[in-house]
Amino acid sequence: MKNIVVIGANQCGLAFAKFAADAGFDVNVYEAKQRDEVAYNWTDDMMEETFPQVGLPLPPEEIHTRKRSWTFIPPSQSVKVFVPVPEEELDFAMYRRPFNAWLEELATKAGAKVHFGTKVDRMLIEGGKAVGVMLADGTKVDAGLVVDCGGVNSPIRNSLPDDFGIEQRIDPNDTFVVRRTFFRRPEGTKRPEFTNCAYLKHLGENGISWCLLSYDEQAADVLIGRLGKLTDARYTNALADLRRDNPIIGKEIVTGGELLQIPVRHPIATMVSNGYALVGDSAYMTIPMLGSGMAAGMRAGRMLADVIAEPIGDPFSVENLYRYQKQYMKEIGAEHSAINMMKNWLLKTDDRNVDFLIGKGIVNKKMLVEASAGHMLRMTFPELVSTALRGIKRLDLLLELAALMGKMEKQLDIAANMPEQYDKEALKVWRQNYEKAFQ
Repeated sequence: MKNIVVIGANQCGLAFAKFAADAGFDVNVYEAKQRDEVAYNWTDDMMEETFPQVGLPLPPEEIHTRKRSWTFIPPSQSVKVFVPVPEEELDFAMYRRPFNAWLEELATKAGAKVHFGTKVDRMLIEGGKAVGVMLADGTKVDAGLVVDCGGVNSPIRNSLPDDFGIEQRIDPNDTFVVRRTFFRRPEGTKRPEFTNCAYLKHLGENGISWCLLSYDEQAADVLIGRLGKLTDARYTNALADLRRDNPIIGKEIVTGGELLQIPVRHPIATMVSNGYALVGDSAYMTIPMLGSGMAAGMRAGRMLADVIAEPIGDPFSVENLYRYQKQYMKEIGAEHSAINMMKNWLLKTDDRNVDFLIGKGIVNKKMLVEASAGHMLRMTFPELVSTALRGIKRLDLLLELAALMGKMEKQLDIAANMPEQYDKEALKVWRQNYEKAFQ
């Protein structure tokens, strides 16, 4: 059977659908929302090189622009660290709704069928293998492979039987709960010197906030996110503080304002089973520092499509699908896993440590750029010496950081080196080692 069901018509689901349809598979994409409700009405960053990496053309110019350079602000708000990036090296800022429409067009031209307003009720399982889905209206859809792009709280993943061996529910403390709102910029307000400000551990709380000048410069793009839970009181307090520092935040809401949940953790330890694969947020494929996951999810979709197009044995067997997870972890997931350790440390450490590290330039511009892109930082010897000299007054903190970097390197090695072939017992041992750093 060459039938594939994709759950979720988001960027990851549509990109995979296009790749799989190109390879000759019969692909149906089911999305519970209506077409004009699927993607958020704002921009998200995406690396330009993602498109040639996955074999897609660059999107039309009207659906993206160049992002602006970030300014990072520590908890005390005593300094603002501007991280300039040459314009030609800046990522794309993708307008998500038009981007989704563009990917849908590519998928349908390739032969995939996209069904909006069609909810999947449950996955059909026979003999420990996914064999299709049941739609909410009672329609049974047979499939050799079910690809779950259902998001951080995927109802399909959450209801899997234990014998699939896949973690079902995410710990709320491994998510950022965020509210992103666009406020009309009051007339006469001065254009800010720093257009993209990110507040680390804002107000000493476990999370971030940001204030960005929108690309049309008519609004302030405000995000307030906290680990695990964002109460109304914390949101109101954080917004008031941002307004004091950013006069461009007006009172009138242009768009947004809903509460969202984003995974900010290491990738899920098991992404595949017989006839079933996770892609995107449902597998926690986001950069732990920011929660951005479009690039990683689209690259994962390309990997999965290639594995089933050129299979070893049954294309939809767990043995063949395992090759997809192994490649993903080696090329992307291992770094995200290590970066998650840094994120956890930053959230747990004293605010004064974060102020010192950023204020003294120990966590420097290069580090901030690499971590926000989901990459590990490797220092040259002169850079190590320079960092040590700047931090010598806090030798205890410097040693703590050195120990952390050592643990991150070890985690990177563990995550990138899954067993060569699918072996249930060997994978059990690998998973225990992989998860140990986060327990």
